[in-house]
Amino acid sequence: MAGGLVLVTGGLGFIGGYVARALLDQKRRVAVLTRGRSTSVEMRYVLREHQGGFVTEVASVEDLPELVDVFARLEPETVVHAASNVEVAALYRDPYRAFQTNVTGTVNVLEAARRSGVRRVVDISSIGVLPPIRYQPIDGAHPVIVPRGGPGTGAYGAAKVSGEVFGFAYEQAYGLDFRVVRPSAVYGFGMQWHSANYMKQFVEPAVRGEAVKVASGGRLPRDYTHVIDVAELTVRVIDCGDDTDRVYYAATGGPLVTAAQAARLVAELIPGSSIEIADMMTPDDEVEASFRGVISIENARIQLGWTPRYASLREGIGEYISAYREFLAAGAGLPS
Repeated sequence: MAGGLVLVTGGLGFIGGYVARALLDQKRRVAVLTRGRSTSVEMRYVLREHQGGFVTEVASVEDLPELVDVFARLEPETVVHAASNVEVAALYRDPYRAFQTNVTGTVNVLEAARRSGVRRVVDISSIGVLPPIRYQPIDGAHPVIVPRGGPGTGAYGAAKVSGEVFGFAYEQAYGLDFRVVRPSAVYGFGMQWHSANYMKQFVEPAVRGEAVKVASGGRLPRDYTHVIDVAELTVRVIDCGDDTDRVYYAATGGPLVTAAQAARLVAELIPGSSIEIADMMTPDDEVEASFRGVISIENARIQLGWTPRYASLREGIGEYISAYREFLAAGAGLPS
């Protein structure tokens, strides 16, 4: 599969951009599909060494005819579907929008892939598919629907589950090889401000010498996962054998770390910084805590030979700090 074209939807976004970079670093043929040619200045910096080295197609995954045309012209062998509305709080209050963007978009990608003869689709899903956890460590056999509820992230998680289920339906109906990567609490340079895991709010102002105060969430535990590790796992899934699992968690597999503990690590790595986060938990925090638990990455380790490069959160935060400092030193500018 290494010689075929890989099309990354959302390929100028955070996770999609790092997947594209990981593939390009391996001299792979890559195309990215994006709503517009512009992206954040941070992601342009992430992809700076590969400018001109990949095809960029402007199209929306919500437009099936447009998508079918792109797939027919490019003839990708593999598709990584990373295009998604990730504004979890907004979608929680607007389930129909979650359906329009994330369910329709995923099914359109599957249909375009089916029509154009794509061999494999790798869906970037989320740990947000989980309901209140039943056991730990959480693995691919953990239910996503339980007798009294569904995904803890509401409409966002419901849409992600729907995309996964439709992917398996396409595999059953048409033989389209379908795989799922479920990232947990992804962080790293280039992440968006509305991310709920606070890492951007901790790191970037602190690097700039600004005091940080966060009003709640200090006790919320997460398995913080560096975006580079998510990208490297995704590449392994692109290339994995036919007889491997369909669902993999992108996580460290280690003990959970609270937001307050993460803040202390940032403060230790940036001497003189001032970072405060209150222990108070909002109702949304309490809901999120219900589906956070230790995650099993054993199938990725055994079947794919993958282990996270940044299993140590201290090292992962250190990489983020270094990348952001390099970005500022390069004169790429401050966030708008």
